Amino acid sequence: MNSWLRTVKPVARVRARIVCLPCTAGSASVYRSWAPMLPRGVELTAVELPGHGTRVGTEPEERVERIVHHVSRELAPLALASPLVLFGHSTGALLAYETARRLCAQGAPPSLLVPAALCPADRLDRKANGVLAERPDRLRAHLGRLGQAPPGVAASPGLRTAELGAARAGLRILAGAPAPGAPLDVPLIALAGRHDPLYPPPLMVPWQHLTRRWLGLRILHGDHFFPWQSDEVPRLLADMTLLASGSSTDTEWDGALVAN
Repeated sequence: MNSWLRTVKPVARVRARIVCLPCTAGSASVYRSWAPMLPRGVELTAVELPGHGTRVGTEPEERVERIVHHVSRELAPLALASPLVLFGHSTGALLAYETARRLCAQGAPPSLLVPAALCPADRLDRKANGVLAERPDRLRAHLGRLGQAPPGVAASPGLRTAELGAARAGLRILAGAPAPGAPLDVPLIALAGRHDPLYPPPLMVPWQHLTRRWLGLRILHGDHFFPWQSDEVPRLLADMTLLASGSSTDTEWDGALVAN
């Protein structure tokens, strides 16, 4: 299977798509629990990175530009066909942002960008991520501190060799993250877990500088894996995806957001 995309919730007639990019040691399967919460006509797709999930036998990819090249090539025709919402959790937030940049350059911008549980690249501690990638003992301890991970995310101190390789690749992605570009002309809402030990709400605020259409920061209950600790995130994405499918104005976007 050569595609980097996995359809988690297929629909016969696509009204809009949510495309998810997973965290450091996550797979596309982590988003399966969201499918029942999405309305009819909204397709749910996830990116399966090399070395993760169904691609566990392949060499993990550590270069952002290579990942973005492959993912954007598959997503560009989809973004032109119907509204496309990009959601990224942790390392996936960086990849979602860079994919949005590439899609904008290709004339196929997403309708909405939703980074969660990761600050912008210019605020990352690249050195610390690089050290974690090279020290298996520290990496295992680090993953064990993140919180209660959902099925499909390797976040246990007792990682198997393949899972450890995927986690290491994700941290090397963060260590080599490119600097952000000019603000995107794409609506962007950032999501934070109230008790996230890595990227608490204040570290998510700088996302406002990477867009000309800032929709604010939503603070939700939970730790680093807050998107799976309640149904708030998939339901929020569902609501905003339906707004995107109606070609909503910025005023309508703002009215759809509820207080933290």
